[in-house]
Amino acid sequence: MSLTVNSVTDNADGCEISINIIPHTLQVTTLKHLQKGTKVNLEIDMIARYVERMLK
Repeated sequence: MSLTVNSVTDNADGCEISINIIPHTLQVTTLKHLQKGTKVNLEIDMIARYVERMLK
């Protein structure tokens, strides 16, 4: 699934992100069961990695 990142905050444990989720995605996935503060694993797409590399 593709998520839209709203904000990113660095902290001692890594980072905290805020995302926008469209109602359909929330309805048809298990995201509806997550609570605020729940740790999840996210993978960054390859295009984002290439862009980060080019900007360095």
